[in-house]
Amino acid sequence: MGQAKVNKEIGDANLTSEKTFSQLFTLPGLKEVESRLQELSTGFDAYTPLFAKFVTGGGKRLRPSLVLLCGSLASAPTEVLIDVACAVELIHAASLVHDDIVDHATLRRGLPTISAQWGDHQAVLYGDFLFARAFSLLTKPHLAQILANMTKAISLMCEGEIKMANQLYNCSLTEKDYYDYIYKKTAFFLSACCLAGTQASKNTPPIIGKALAAFGLQLGYAFQLKDDLLDFTSHTEITGKPALHDLREGYLTLPVIKLLQHPFYGVQTKKIIAQRDFTDQNLTLIRQNLHESGIIKQLENDVRAFTTKAKLALNILPQKPSRVILARLADYIAQRRH
Repeated sequence: MGQAKVNKEIGDANLTSEKTFSQLFTLPGLKEVESRLQELSTGFDAYTPLFAKFVTGGGKRLRPSLVLLCGSLASAPTEVLIDVACAVELIHAASLVHDDIVDHATLRRGLPTISAQWGDHQAVLYGDFLFARAFSLLTKPHLAQILANMTKAISLMCEGEIKMANQLYNCSLTEKDYYDYIYKKTAFFLSACCLAGTQASKNTPPIIGKALAAFGLQLGYAFQLKDDLLDFTSHTEITGKPALHDLREGYLTLPVIKLLQHPFYGVQTKKIIAQRDFTDQNLTLIRQNLHESGIIKQLENDVRAFTTKAKLALNILPQKPSRVILARLADYIAQRRH
């Protein structure tokens, strides 16, 4: 693909993103969350302020937005929602800092990762610092159930990563293995974020919490599957991450798992992975085969199926602006470019 076309795609992606977030994320409380994150991501030392731009320098703010939106449907107190929203974003940021160490990642959001710039030792400690800051926001007695769900989410993330670290380059992975992994990595956490918004209120009917948790779960599956597809369909200039990095590191996501099972392309793909022969030519070939086999189109349809299920879960909720925004958010997840 020519650079001019890449530049156009970047421009189109940025325009779509700006329009979407200007519509969906101008939420009551989000500015306060952003301001609090500035404070919470630094300590009273000379070094954590150097790392803080990893937290404050961008990101979709999907998780705190889910807390705020779902909390507004449950009429939760704003000051409580802001604490919870900050906590989930700090947990997310901490997990990314640690992920970048494990994955030997050099870029995140177009910038050097903390581990690449400052070393693994500093990155581990800063990730732990962010976890501690998150937990400090959830220690109030009436937030105990939210804290329990968030610690469960972190445990599941770790379980999933431990399992996958022991399955690198394993060409026998199944679709079930993949969905079990992304349930632990992403889907449960997004579900917990939605549920946390309702748990911040003392009077939320259980049916509301159940519906929003179901919405978050399906949204999480859609989000992670789309993320893994973008590794093969987008560009580093758009995503801010090295293209095909997961494959090079041995993490086989669903597009590759399906290609390995393909009657025509499977043998060739397995040979490339078994020999760790990830030349630019072979990686381009895998990308082409994913398109030619119809796997990319099939999985894009699967993403839309998950977002459809997510929106169906909203049907029992009261007709409030937040419900409409959640539905639009699901649509955005399906068509996002980065």
